[in-house]
Amino acid sequence: MIFKVLIVDDDYINRRLIISFLKKILYQIETIESVDGEDALIKCRENRDIQLILLDVEMPNMDGSEFLIKYINDNSLTDIQIIAISSNDLRVKEILDLGADYFIVKPVTEEKLLSSIIKTKDNRFNKN
Repeated sequence: MIFKVLIVDDDYINRRLIISFLKKILYQIETIESVDGEDALIKCRENRDIQLILLDVEMPNMDGSEFLIKYINDNSLTDIQIIAISSNDLRVKEILDLGADYFIVKPVTEEKLLSSIIKTKDNRFNKN
């Protein structure tokens, strides 16, 4: 089974770095890239089998918090794990309250990414 991940970040290098980490820690992976929240919503609607969203919080056009508000309020979208990523740890509570499952403070490392994926899955199983 292929694990499908949507990476939402306006910075090309950050997306490349996250993809390289994901390919090391997950065996079969397909990544989809978005440059902002607006494009990410479109990709979510087009790809109903996405299993994880890695969401940068600070982006132009539509940032991570705006994406979360629209995503959560769109009943046509399925419930996907969302890990928010930001250099600003002052927004952790706000972003988690908006519906993100986990929060990573930049810089993203392979260890932080793997740990957040595991914790997000554990939290999901414990809620059910």
